[in-house]
Amino acid sequence: MEIALNRKGGVPLHDQLLAQLELHILGGRIAPGERLPSVRALARRLGLHANTVSAAYQHLEAAGHVELRRGAGVYVRAGVPSTLDDAHGLDQMIRLTLRAAFRKGHGAVEIREAVERWLKAAPAERVVVVDPREETLELVAHEVRASLRVPASGCTLDALRREPTLLSGALALVLPYHAAKVARLAPGAACAVIHVEPATEDRETVLALPEGATVLVVSRSPLVMSFVAALIGGLRGDEVHVETRPLGQKAAWRRLLPAADLVLADALSVEAVRAEGPRRLRELRLLGPTALGRVGRALSMIVPKD
Repeated sequence: MEIALNRKGGVPLHDQLLAQLELHILGGRIAPGERLPSVRALARRLGLHANTVSAAYQHLEAAGHVELRRGAGVYVRAGVPSTLDDAHGLDQMIRLTLRAAFRKGHGAVEIREAVERWLKAAPAERVVVVDPREETLELVAHEVRASLRVPASGCTLDALRREPTLLSGALALVLPYHAAKVARLAPGAACAVIHVEPATEDRETVLALPEGATVLVVSRSPLVMSFVAALIGGLRGDEVHVETRPLGQKAAWRRLLPAADLVLADALSVEAVRAEGPRRLRELRLLGPTALGRVGRALSMIVPKD
């Protein structure tokens, strides 16, 4: 696990550490169930006070990323169970599913009725992105619509809590640490876990920048700005200077355009930034080809009509 901290950029070390840890978890580079370094070990390795690392871990726990196991350490929370991926053949998949159903106390009649209901279902015709942050919903839904040409909308966790039928007949897309919450709020809903995956081209572009270059990140989402800053910090450390500005603060990011060697803008901000004539602009996507391919395959699964 690589963590690079910039002690000259003005961003608090706690915020940098938290953003990079979250990026590693969301990107799947720290796997569900994996144990994080101890507070003392990580603090010693990064040259930080133990309280700084402890506070970052506490924020991760409050956000649902990790769980604290007394006497055992801090572990990344597991997402939706995926044991069926290891099954060989349809019979083994059915056997694993029935075993889990019986173990949880469901009877044969109840299971038979559920199977008959699913056999009358149809492939998903739309996508619903579930996340507590409106900006994330808008971005991911836009990327799915643009790349896969399917109807896609967003739904907050609070809205789903009030109305679980919002996922009826849809494929829900959810980040790993919200999968269990969605499963509780909408039992039986078809759900695909997605990871934030910066494109290979974006990584290569950042790695090719000369030392001392300035990168400007413009986005509607604070989450995106935090992740990109953490990503660039992890790739280049103090070699590259990063500036982040919300799209709504147009005067602020326009002033920085002439000095920026590279401008990164999310899919909902890129056209507004392009209109101002930056020297070098790249559209930043949250979902890479691997994640989009996973969503495309998941769209062929069956979902309940009601």
